[in-house]
Formats: sequence, structure tokens, C-alpha cells
Amino acid sequence: MLTTQEIEKAGYTVLPKGGWIRLDPSIIPHDWNDICSDFGADPDCKELVLCVCGVKEINEGDEE
Repeated sequence: MLTTQEIEKAGYTVLPKGGWIRLDPSIIPHDWNDICSDFGADPDCKELVLCVCGVKEINEGDEE
């Protein structure tokens, strides 16, 4: 499990309430199998829901 300190050290802002992002295979059909593989999910699933605990804003010209 990540700690708040680890998230902040990586340059992210910790979200106080967290959030969720739904990934639907119909919006990313060509990459769906790769995404599922990356997350260890079954590519035949209906959708993936990712829990988000922090954000990092990357602007044009910023180094990642």
C-alpha cells in the first residue's frame, strides 16, 4: 500500500477524498488487451475501475 509520503515524494498531490476512473473497452478497443494485461485484469471484463489517490499535472515543456 502506498503512503501519503510516498505519493508526495513522487511529485503527486494527494487527493483528500480520492476518486475513480472507469475504463470502458468500447472507448479504447485497440489498446484494451494491453491495458488489461498491465493491470492484471481479464480482457473479457465489462470495464475497469481505477482508484485514484493523487494527481500530477504535466504541462507542455515539462520533463516527466
